[in-house]
Amino acid sequence: MKNTTTIKQTRASLVALLLISLAVLQAAETAKPTGRPNIIFILADDVSARDLSCYGGPVKMPVLDRLAKQGVQFNNAWAAPLCGPTRAILHTGKYPHHQGYYENTVLPRVPFFDDPRHLPLLRMAKTADYATGMFGKMHFGDDAGKYGADFHCVYRYWKGYDGPSHSPTGTRDGMYGVSWYWHPGLILNGGGLPTKPDDFGPDLELWQLLAFVEVNTNRPFIAYWPCNLPHMERTPATGYKSFSYTAVPELDATGNKTGRKRAGSLQSNLGYFDFLIGQLQHRLQQLGLAENTIIFFAADNGTANGDKGSYERDSALRVPFVVSGGPVKPHGLSDSLVDFTDIWPTVADLAGYTGAMNTDGHSFAPYLLGQPFTPRATIQMAMNNARWLRDQDWLLDGHGRFFDLRGATKQAGYKDVSKSSAPEVMAARQRFEQLLKEIPLPDEKDPLTKNAWKKFRATTKGKPVNVFKPDYLK
Repeated sequence: MKNTTTIKQTRASLVALLLISLAVLQAAETAKPTGRPNIIFILADDVSARDLSCYGGPVKMPVLDRLAKQGVQFNNAWAAPLCGPTRAILHTGKYPHHQGYYENTVLPRVPFFDDPRHLPLLRMAKTADYATGMFGKMHFGDDAGKYGADFHCVYRYWKGYDGPSHSPTGTRDGMYGVSWYWHPGLILNGGGLPTKPDDFGPDLELWQLLAFVEVNTNRPFIAYWPCNLPHMERTPATGYKSFSYTAVPELDATGNKTGRKRAGSLQSNLGYFDFLIGQLQHRLQQLGLAENTIIFFAADNGTANGDKGSYERDSALRVPFVVSGGPVKPHGLSDSLVDFTDIWPTVADLAGYTGAMNTDGHSFAPYLLGQPFTPRATIQMAMNNARWLRDQDWLLDGHGRFFDLRGATKQAGYKDVSKSSAPEVMAARQRFEQLLKEIPLPDEKDPLTKNAWKKFRATTKGKPVNVFKPDYLK
């Protein structure tokens, strides 16, 4: 690949690469080689599986397509309908009824990283003697070190940052208090990272990730890369009131920046993200790490075109999920059912973690490695008072509608059998009703979430969902 020129030229001019922490450097120098795989978990923001080329969609991501063919492409992978709950599930390995994150605004007053009942993903990896890094969207705020990240570069305001806010009120609080893209607001290992108007946030995320990798070549590492792409941004052009896709750096045919910008769209955002993943993969090859590094690629929820936050079918839930590289066997497209609770135990198995598996998930590490594997019979998800459940043949959606999935190659092919009296439909729906007893409805009187539920219910979007139930179940 010829695109490494871009990395070298820009990285040489950044102060960021001079700020690598001494602690990380010392850990890299003293660590011993290991046969355990390195892990890089890439999380895209707001994209449905059906939009991407490897799933038959219109958005081309040739690097991801290649990774999918070389590894495992899960065809039926579920995240939560919104970004906050998905990230809580990823970090804890638990469904909302075990950690309280039901909505972006319904979350416990004690966050998962301060609650002793949970062991966050990166902290678990640290107990297995992995170097840990986090790069990009932290979402819940606080100190990234509490998540377990030894090395971190995340978006937040710092005194001295002179870039724009994404908030219509101009606030500097929270993840909207800074720009994520052009002239981004980034904190590197606790200190502000100076940026300029022509600096593009996802570029800096990647360069800091690579800096972390380069000082941990002799120690197993896990890098969590929750990129903001392709999440829309607020801009001055709309008075910060509406969202639109950011412009991205324009690339020429050889993968070098032209100095111009390409107009923002889902296609351009994911095309540039794919380019960054290609740069990452190429650098791993140069460092001799590719054969022992597993790359995960997933998204936190469906595309912001009506899918995100939807209760309809599995529109908000079905996300791209590709695992490739290192010891992963080339299974190609897989119909095995997985959801985000499975990430924690899978990483734990791959990392050689020997502690308690206090999660709701089902490890698919044996499947990745070509070992005997029993797939899940069902996957589930929840939001508000709605619950989703599916097996290989049937789907119960957030509205309580029931779908026959047999023979369907796309979501549009799901057959609504909610009111059917066919014996096989009734038997399947009754079986699902029994399974729902294992998915509790939210406890709105829980002291940890009581106030959050009260505020949520007072909003226009906070009304309980009217869930359909057929007569034979009433």
